[in-house]
Amino acid sequence: MAQHWFDPDRRGSAGWDLAAASLCVLVFWLPIDGGGRAAWAHAGLIALLVAGMLLRGRRPFAALAVVGAATLAGVAFGMTQDPFVASAWVLYRVALTYGSARSLKTVAWAVGVSIAAVAFLGTADAESAVRHTMLSLSALAVAWVLGATTRQAALETEHAMLAERHGAVTAERLRVVREVHDVVSHSLGTIAVTAGVAARADDMGRMRARLGQIEQVSRQAMEELRTTLGAVRESGEPAERRPQPGIGDLAALAGRMREGGVPVTLTVTDAEGVPAGVGLAAYRIVQEGLTNAARHAPGARCTVTVSGANGELHIAVTDDGGTRAVRAEPGFGLVGLRERVELLGGDFTAGHRQEAGFELRAVIPLPEATS
Repeated sequence: MAQHWFDPDRRGSAGWDLAAASLCVLVFWLPIDGGGRAAWAHAGLIALLVAGMLLRGRRPFAALAVVGAATLAGVAFGMTQDPFVASAWVLYRVALTYGSARSLKTVAWAVGVSIAAVAFLGTADAESAVRHTMLSLSALAVAWVLGATTRQAALETEHAMLAERHGAVTAERLRVVREVHDVVSHSLGTIAVTAGVAARADDMGRMRARLGQIEQVSRQAMEELRTTLGAVRESGEPAERRPQPGIGDLAALAGRMREGGVPVTLTVTDAEGVPAGVGLAAYRIVQEGLTNAARHAPGARCTVTVSGANGELHIAVTDDGGTRAVRAEPGFGLVGLRERVELLGGDFTAGHRQEAGFELRAVIPLPEATS
């Protein structure tokens, strides 16, 4: 399970806990003089309170028990005027981690009876006891509501982000299906024309040549279909009729980016004869990398390398960060690229470079290596 920002082991809260504990001791505990033997008990309860509040970030339930017990004892023996503010500080962490607004009534009844009983036992003044009880319940209720509502808001935000991420993956899958549909349609059209020519051939040599061409094109089409099994086209969307881009279109893409003010160095080696689906994926990766560089790192110099080796196609798009880089976190376009590459059986990585800038890298197996 993913860690949330409101998890109890969140770092950096110890300083705030120490500050809150010090404030509670100075305001509610030190003004009351225990005197004599009671001074040792007074100091012990203060130490217990501080220790419990420092435990809040790692063990919120244990911290609540310790702080609550110390405060109850202090109220019962007249050693503190704390209206359970220290307990409210710890209760906020409990609600932030585990609570919900619906459980407020249960929590209020559970602590209310205990606080009222201790308050009436610890003082002969009924009015003071009632006032202390009401202040304590108010502090604890506010802490619980704040923690529970903050937790709920964080969970809703996370769920919305997960839904958006899932939507990006689904949209990319459908886009891949549409593109492969058009590629395969072209292949099947080629097969039909070639088969018609072969059927009218007047010698075996020409017929065998045409049948070999049919075999080659059909194998390529089957490879494209294999990557999209189980996927469907969104209803009502027309198929695209224009040719899909591939490796051969990278030079034109780089040229357009240069015209837009993005310096691009393009190197393509040993990438001839790459299947249309793989070439299309390589084009989309380069397109996304260059577009992100232009958007998030104006002035960055980009390097694009596409090479075939050992039955794999390697794609790398890097930029040097530019002079006015305002790099945001990776967006959902990269999520779609990862999904596309994984559908082809490859690996995709994206992230900041150690020296400067950003990089996209992908390794996609070629059909000859997987057949």
